[in-house]
Amino acid sequence: MLMNKKKMIVVTIVITMLLLSLNSIGYASQIKKTVDAWYSNIKVVANGAEVAMDVEPFIVDGRTYVPVRAVADIFNKDVQWDGTNYKVIINNKPDPTVTYLYSRIAEKDTQIAALQKQVADLEVQLSKGNGDIDDLENQLNDDYEEYEDIDFKIYLNGDEDDIEVEIYVDLHDFDDEWDALTSSDIKYYLQDIVDDIVDEFEDADIEGYIEDEDSGDTLVDFSVDSDGDVTLDSLNDDADMGDLEDELDDEYYNYFDNFILSVKLDGDEDEITFYVEIAYDDYSDEWEELSTNQIERLMNYIHNDIEDEFDDADIEGYVYDTDNDEYLGDYTYEDGYDPR
Repeated sequence: MLMNKKKMIVVTIVITMLLLSLNSIGYASQIKKTVDAWYSNIKVVANGAEVAMDVEPFIVDGRTYVPVRAVADIFNKDVQWDGTNYKVIINNKPDPTVTYLYSRIAEKDTQIAALQKQVADLEVQLSKGNGDIDDLENQLNDDYEEYEDIDFKIYLNGDEDDIEVEIYVDLHDFDDEWDALTSSDIKYYLQDIVDDIVDEFEDADIEGYIEDEDSGDTLVDFSVDSDGDVTLDSLNDDADMGDLEDELDDEYYNYFDNFILSVKLDGDEDEITFYVEIAYDDYSDEWEELSTNQIERLMNYIHNDIEDEFDDADIEGYVYDTDNDEYLGDYTYEDGYDPR
């Protein structure tokens, strides 16, 4: 009855035992034993989950035997059978993540080596050209450190092929003098500096900027074309332009009593674009009720206020819908037009 409950079946099996003792000729002897194996529906559970077995585990002499391959799979091991030497060989399986990481490290090592070579090449180039550039920098400071009663400091960076011109001015001391400069004045000043650089390094690509060393703001960005001519890529008139923008915004934000506007300025003292911004989705009905004359009168008021501050500027204006990122209109002006 007990044997039926445990489902024990006595079987005769032949198992090969590996004897670890070595004889004088260097190979293991083989013997056969008849053993009683007990099968009792033994289950193997790993990390809370039952493991499927292609060969059922059994018990011999109180010891439970489980297929090596099944156990190896649980622990992510690779199993091989050496039939010649009667050996079970167990090794770690290659980890694909580790393999991938090693390959990435190898790629990075290659990239680092390439970058190190580039750095070494650049250092050689710089060592060849820095002496002449330093001499030129000193010359430029001697010749151009003062312009229109403003003190400048000039620095050159790069090599004979690429030169960046860094020019610093302290607006804490020279704010009024800087504001008195026109964009043409600044361009002439930079062109003289660039001409001297081109005389020494005619094939160099040149670009640079003027910076306020007091605030750290970039006042001018410039580039140089293939003919050696300076182009002002950006000119920062933020001081005067920002004050005027604030004044216009305060003056006209409630020009129409039933909705709110804002005024924004862009450009420099030579070319100014102003934008009357409206949140159209909030005020579409109110906006559509306005006549063309009412809108033009507002635009001309703003135009004239800007002209009072920048009388030589070319001025144009737009109405801009900030909700839908689109223009509602643009406006031009006639000399002598009185909006009143």
